[in-house]
Amino acid sequence: MSSMTRRLALVALGTYSLAAQPPQAAAAPGGTETVISTFRVREGKEAEFAKVHAQAWPAYRRFGLVLEKPHLVLQGVDEAGKTYFVEILTWKDHDAPDHASPEIQAIWAQLEALCEPRLGHRGIEFPEVKMVQAEK
Repeated sequence: MSSMTRRLALVALGTYSLAAQPPQAAAAPGGTETVISTFRVREGKEAEFAKVHAQAWPAYRRFGLVLEKPHLVLQGVDEAGKTYFVEILTWKDHDAPDHASPEIQAIWAQLEALCEPRLGHRGIEFPEVKMVQAEK
């Protein structure tokens, strides 16, 4: 995945369940890719972020880029007292975000503009993770 695509990769507020899915190892090339996306939203932009972010998940599903589950979205407040969102999702394969439609790329650009670097982290980060256990 290109660094620009990784920097912009996002998913929408919508489904709030981390549902049953067998544990998976880190994906081999071409395999699925589970990520934890963290969005450090600019102060005062939370409602706008939520509105834009809500467009991404349906677009990902419509274009067949993600698995339906797991999909979990959380909101918190960091040690600076500012809002952040965390989203867990699985891309159908490692290349899926690199082949995002112009519609999805436009959503990513809007979300990027609503986030900020904070506490030594980029505005949006989304490391790949390995699922160890899932609810049944």
